[in-house]
Amino acid sequence: MKMTLAVFGIAFAVALAASPSRATDLPPHSPVFIARDAARPISVAAGEEFFVALDSNVTTGYSWTAAIGDGTVASTEGSVYQPPASQAMGAGGQQIFIFRAGRAGTTGIVFTYARPFDPAKTAAKTLTFDVTVH
Repeated sequence: MKMTLAVFGIAFAVALAASPSRATDLPPHSPVFIARDAARPISVAAGEEFFVALDSNVTTGYSWTAAIGDGTVASTEGSVYQPPASQAMGAGGQQIFIFRAGRAGTTGIVFTYARPFDPAKTAAKTLTFDVTVH
């Protein structure tokens, strides 16, 4: 039940983030960050849930993993894969990570896009998010 609510919440948050409506017209929701947000520090409130949605294509064997520098500042609640909207063969979707902000502070979350079965674990992409909890 908890996972079902989390998946619904993620889908709702992602739909809102993609909406062309003005932010003031939208109901409050958990922040959703995407790859381009890694270029700047992000800020969330203590106790707040937040999401990171990254383009992913499971048909290639690649998937994202997350490593948090300080688990007391932010912790992982889980992740889900959102399939592509397109029915085209090989189309990519999104891997959505759910985090909870802990105590006030700053930490890094490093995302690595690699094939888990590859013995060398060579990363095709790496992103680092600098997260400040206030």
